[in-house]
Amino acid sequence: MRASVLLGFVITLAAAVPAAGQPAAPQSQTRPPAGQSTPPGQPPAGTAAATGQPTPPPPPAVPASRKFTSDGGMIFNVIKPDKTADFEAVMARVKEALGKSDNPKRKQMALSWRVFKGLESGPGGNYVYIFWFDPPVKDEDYQITSILGEAFPNELQDLWSKFQQSFVSGQTMLNLQQIVNMSPNAPATTTIPK
Repeated sequence: MRASVLLGFVITLAAAVPAAGQPAAPQSQTRPPAGQSTPPGQPPAGTAAATGQPTPPPPPAVPASRKFTSDGGMIFNVIKPDKTADFEAVMARVKEALGKSDNPKRKQMALSWRVFKGLESGPGGNYVYIFWFDPPVKDEDYQITSILGEAFPNELQDLWSKFQQSFVSGQTMLNLQQIVNMSPNAPATTTIPK
């Protein structure tokens, strides 16, 4: 029972925190479907403004990168049940890319990056994968496309396609600040922000 409550909480948190989205596919642009363009300044039919309802606030801005600036970090990934093997295969290639990189920052990233999978499925049978960075390499970009593109430029489009098609929705990224360290070996004083 506790595991399902925790999983529900994680999925709710992942949905409630402004989605960081996924980086754009390499060398591609998103265009509206043919025949569904809207004149500038006019809302599409069926939207709140077109129906006389108040217009909802715009969604939060999508971060341009996957850079952490804090003590710890997490990225939530909600993955389709039939795409877990593809997602895990791409993550194995990310590990390989980090391991073979000559860039010392990439090596450092690999040392503190863990990928966890929720053992219980959530709504719709989807699975939550959590990237845990303890500590993250501050101000270094964790974009999957950048990491894979450096190591496997000829495979990037295929790997990106598998990765992107695995998601139910975009990623949710959190910068974390440590408040208390419960370890008996931790320093006696912990600074708690005011």
